[in-house]
Amino acid sequence: MARPVRAVLFGRNPGQYDTFDVEAEAAESLGLETYQVDLAALLSGNTARALEAVPEHGALRLLYRGWMLTEDEYTALDEALRERGHRLFTSPEQYAAAHYLPQWYPELAPYTARSVWTEDTDADEAWRAAQALGPGPWLIKDHVKSAKERWAEACFVPAGATREDFARTCAALVEERGERFERGIVVRRYLPLKVFGRTPTGPAHLEFRLFFGRGRLLAAEPYHEFDVEVPDFTAFEPLGRRVDSPFFTLDVAMLEDGGWVVVEVNDGGVSGLPPGLDPRLLFEALLGTG
Repeated sequence: MARPVRAVLFGRNPGQYDTFDVEAEAAESLGLETYQVDLAALLSGNTARALEAVPEHGALRLLYRGWMLTEDEYTALDEALRERGHRLFTSPEQYAAAHYLPQWYPELAPYTARSVWTEDTDADEAWRAAQALGPGPWLIKDHVKSAKERWAEACFVPAGATREDFARTCAALVEERGERFERGIVVRRYLPLKVFGRTPTGPAHLEFRLFFGRGRLLAAEPYHEFDVEVPDFTAFEPLGRRVDSPFFTLDVAMLEDGGWVVVEVNDGGVSGLPPGLDPRLLFEALLGTG
């Protein structure tokens, strides 16, 4: 049986106050040790400085909770920790399995929008791939993240869009993601979701974030701060065994016709907590799985 998580490693920049401070207090209230990795130093290649707050020797099993990293960045963190005798709760291979759509999509294709992708930013190649999905509308993103905050310019491709329209949307996506653009362009069939309210950036859908630990459904909460009863999501529990990760999230949303669909998958360590989820409950549930 795997060892339980013994500590939580928070990834952020020094002096930066954010929701991870609340999570650190929650973890410490449960008796967990907490440490911080300096992400600015990690991304610049200075792993010694990045891990100044972590014991130089030991055998900690660390749950990473922090800002999103690429697979290479996460691997560098893992290797630096292993040199000190520590290990991450989620391995780099497991991190990638839930982080990149081309890795999780084959396991969850029946439960999510049909998708195709490229391995670069070539809009012409992405356009040719998109033809396999049939006519639009489509959504585009990179292998990890969309630019939905620029919905009309860099995310949504309406029905009847020309090749030139599509290329402009792809260019806007690449520009918006900048240095954090991940690997290639993903094109997904647009599925009409049930609108439940509004946010400052536009309509909000009836969406929930489901946390899985070692194949078990640990928690489910509304993605937005809506006063809504959480449905019984036990039917989704088998999906927790389809992704090769000990800790990941599914974002699921209600379709206009009342069905449910998986809209996104993420590593659990880099997934933000919904407003209504007490981090103590999540840490307790995750600890209970090991």
